[in-house]
Amino acid sequence: MFSTYLADPDILRHCGPEAIIRNMLAFEGALATVQGQLGIIPSAAASTIADTVTRLTITPESLTAGTLQNGVPTLPLLAQVREALPESVRGELHVGATSQDVLDTAQVLAIRSVMPVLADRINEVLASLNQLTLHYGNVPMMGRTRTQQAQPITFGQKVLSWRNPLVRHLERLDQLKPRVLVVQLGGAVGNLAAFGEKGEAVARALAAELNLNYATPWHTERDGLAEFTNWLALLTGTLGKLGQDILLMGQTEVGEVVENVNGGGKSSAMPHKNNPVLSEALVMLARQNAQFAAIQLQSMVHGNERDATAWMLEWDNLPRMMSNAGTSLRHALSITQTMGVKGFRT
Repeated sequence: MFSTYLADPDILRHCGPEAIIRNMLAFEGALATVQGQLGIIPSAAASTIADTVTRLTITPESLTAGTLQNGVPTLPLLAQVREALPESVRGELHVGATSQDVLDTAQVLAIRSVMPVLADRINEVLASLNQLTLHYGNVPMMGRTRTQQAQPITFGQKVLSWRNPLVRHLERLDQLKPRVLVVQLGGAVGNLAAFGEKGEAVARALAAELNLNYATPWHTERDGLAEFTNWLALLTGTLGKLGQDILLMGQTEVGEVVENVNGGGKSSAMPHKNNPVLSEALVMLARQNAQFAAIQLQSMVHGNERDATAWMLEWDNLPRMMSNAGTSLRHALSITQTMGVKGFRT
């Protein structure tokens, strides 16, 4: 019912269950490939595994029962992959890895897929804000502090308070990529013991195969993901400020702007209304992502060498935060392209 108003199907295609499954299969194919190259498993078996996971289709529904039983989808996924492999090759699948390696790396691959989409949308919003400034930057309006009239400002000053943080968010995104877009490979307890002296070589080769950065095992080190989710919350917070300003400036008694001059949200009881429904969504999504970012910070309290109670916090949290960010950017673009300033259209 709220699939496009409060969620972003396009973003979820990059980070939803189907995408995570594809990424898990990509991890297994890449792991087998590098293990074949390093002589850990036979090269013929590696080729068979890599080819099989490329062709295999696994649905989220087919993993439901196994996930309920085991607490992770990795085991039922591996069972389906093994079923598709020749019996002689099945023992060469997933050698030395653990479930968290697969899921964490799949999650990172999803984040990598979402990042350029969000960056492109930020740039679209910036371009739209620049057009607003070009047309209406000099329009005078009242500045307000603590909800009270203060001194005159221009509409351009208001737009700068929306625009400048978005520029910084793009800079922050580039800065955090080396710390977030990293491979996860640690094995059972995060020390790569199953690979002996080849542990680091396998991890580095796997990172290169997946076009990720190398990192030592980070099973219990969730600061990279927390940095990314904080960035998502910062982004939606900035867009929430835009929405909050539109709500305040667009009140009937103020009338400095209108969210959509073509007609916004309607009322079932009051047909004369033009409700700023997209601005309302921006404020809600900003507040929701602020709460979700706090959840991600809770996952940093990660006991011992693996803690499912902390790890599970991320599974629904990350896709929802990325979807919220995508939705907010989509709404912000629509608002800035159709809003009216002092009764004029952009």
